[in-house]
Amino acid sequence: MRSALALLALVAVCGAAEAAKRPPRKPALRFSGRLQLLSGVGFTLPKDAGDAVHFTAYVPLDVEIAVRASGPLSIVLGGVAYNAPFLVSSCPTVASPRPHALAALAGVRLDFNNSRDGSWWSPWIALRGGVVGQAGVQDGAACEERYVLAPYLSPRLGADLWLGKAAVTFALGYDELPRAAAVSLQLGLTLRLY
Repeated sequence: MRSALALLALVAVCGAAEAAKRPPRKPALRFSGRLQLLSGVGFTLPKDAGDAVHFTAYVPLDVEIAVRASGPLSIVLGGVAYNAPFLVSSCPTVASPRPHALAALAGVRLDFNNSRDGSWWSPWIALRGGVVGQAGVQDGAACEERYVLAPYLSPRLGADLWLGKAAVTFALGYDELPRAAAVSLQLGLTLRLY
């Protein structure tokens, strides 16, 4: 009986020594690369020919690919298409073209919980910028509207609700557009690529 207890104690001591030699396990990342698809509504206040402000909305479709750079930081590339169902003319005699827009962007994103060991809820913040082209932008005198290219700024604050390899994504953002800037509320899907 004593020899069995001594053997059991020896096995426990050897197992503890072996466990002490192993390096601590790194946390399992939720993603190293991801694809994000968002849509929603972008509330905006364009001015008409009489300089009156109108409350309208864009419908953005946001596509983003990201690769984890280090820790919680990701590098982002993507694009946004803005459908403009409203028509607020800045010319009193003829209708302006609808101010649809298309933007190309790059940026960085900070994920506060990119770990499978923690909560399913993962808040994040992103700073994105690039170039945007938009139709129906007044250029010079009244009724001189055209398609223009301009700098684009699009910060986002959001959260992912991870359900395995995919997440439901919520985002609140600001979109600096040439015709009229917007505050965006978006909902969509994020897929883990690897």
